[in-house]
Amino acid sequence: MVLVDLVVFWVVLLSVNIFLSWRARSRLNLPPRPPSIPLLGNFYVFMSNRPIYKVFKELADKYGSIFSLKLPMGRFVVLSEVDVIREAFLHRSEDFSGRPYMYSVSLMTRNNCGIAFSDYSPSWRMHRRTTALAIRRNMKGYNCMPTSAKIQEEVAQLNKLLSKKDGMYTDISTELNLSVLNVICDMTFGQRYEITDTDYQQMLDCNSKFSAVLEPGDPIDIIPALKIFPSKKLRIVQEIIKTRDSILQKKYDEHFRTFDSNNIRDLTDAFIDTMLESNNDDCESVLTEDHVVMAMWELFVGGYEATYKSLMWAIIYILNNPEVQDQIQHELDENIGTRLPLWDDRHELPYLEATILETLRCSSFSSMNGPRRTRCDTKVQGYDIPKDSTVFCNLWWVHHNPKYWKHPMSFRPERFLDEDGKVFTPKSFMAFSIGRRACLGENLAKMELFMFLGGILQRFQLKTPAGEKLPDTEPMPDMMRSPNLFKVQITSR
Repeated sequence: MVLVDLVVFWVVLLSVNIFLSWRARSRLNLPPRPPSIPLLGNFYVFMSNRPIYKVFKELADKYGSIFSLKLPMGRFVVLSEVDVIREAFLHRSEDFSGRPYMYSVSLMTRNNCGIAFSDYSPSWRMHRRTTALAIRRNMKGYNCMPTSAKIQEEVAQLNKLLSKKDGMYTDISTELNLSVLNVICDMTFGQRYEITDTDYQQMLDCNSKFSAVLEPGDPIDIIPALKIFPSKKLRIVQEIIKTRDSILQKKYDEHFRTFDSNNIRDLTDAFIDTMLESNNDDCESVLTEDHVVMAMWELFVGGYEATYKSLMWAIIYILNNPEVQDQIQHELDENIGTRLPLWDDRHELPYLEATILETLRCSSFSSMNGPRRTRCDTKVQGYDIPKDSTVFCNLWWVHHNPKYWKHPMSFRPERFLDEDGKVFTPKSFMAFSIGRRACLGENLAKMELFMFLGGILQRFQLKTPAGEKLPDTEPMPDMMRSPNLFKVQITSR
């Protein structure tokens, strides 16, 4: 009898709790959402064959600039306009600074020891702050060669490789790939590669697989219980971890064994130095070996692929708009002559810089921001956003919304130039996101793109021969908006 009474008590208590929770939720002014189906909610949204950013754009047309989705793992909120995103990520930045837990990501990041995918915490704040400082110092040449000098060396090496294809109509993706990756590897652990190096080939394979598992809406992340079943995604994740650790862990071990605080050779040394300092009792948080290796990995993943694919996009747009190439080359010839352009030259080369910004807008490589998590109950545009909601921004639509951009599907670098011909960045440009989770590598990416594109166009004329098809300006059907491979005719100037 006592057991029956106890069961009845807990059933009643649970029922009351569910009822009170439902009543509290029903009183909230939640963002509108499409109809859901039992158990799965709006999971069907992610089952479309079309890119998710286009699906979200159509939902925004119907439900507004802020709408929600109900999923087994919780509530998703999607932001689609500039004022909404700025209110959330700038004016309420602390509320929206978390990261949602994703099982697949936690495996790859050694239980969230990185920066990009880790949740907000004192350790995360310290890790982000020290990593940002290390990158700034490295770029300025604090105890090492300035980043601009390293990029300049790689541009010179790239031009040597491209000169071997002078006059040919050919694919140059391999040469671009190698050069961009060498900048990141040299900065991170002081090594550059040749095309035939095994580690280079393995890193490319690892990065390609990583891009494949980034798509939102994977069942294993939406329904965590599925992790007990074998899946293709988990197999790929394990392959990524194995390849990454075989390379980066080895680099870390070599650096730690030869570390000298009086001779900081590269970013890995800078991270190790910070880790050792954090072990002091006065530090608010301790950084570990896992934090250092994850910082190395995120620099590689974030710093390499975005820059490489954006450079590919820049060439695609230039081939489709040859007048842009003419203007850049005229600017280069008039202002810096025959020497390779440096980042410090950007004030003399505003059209080149504007071309980089327009490339980032048109390509919208990061079509969706990395998902954020609300750390408390909050509001946006009068709507209630409950704690632990997962929040996405449709950056592709922000960059292609005619409300903010005249003729948004056209490639027009001049839209980033004011009446005096100086570069300006409108609030609707969010290629690197905004707020507390904005990309740490923004300045590095802009510097690389500026110097690589400027260095190539200073030396070569790029074109598509008569009778050949222009490169496709439509991306591959993935969230990362990867460019399709193309051929280009390279001729020395």
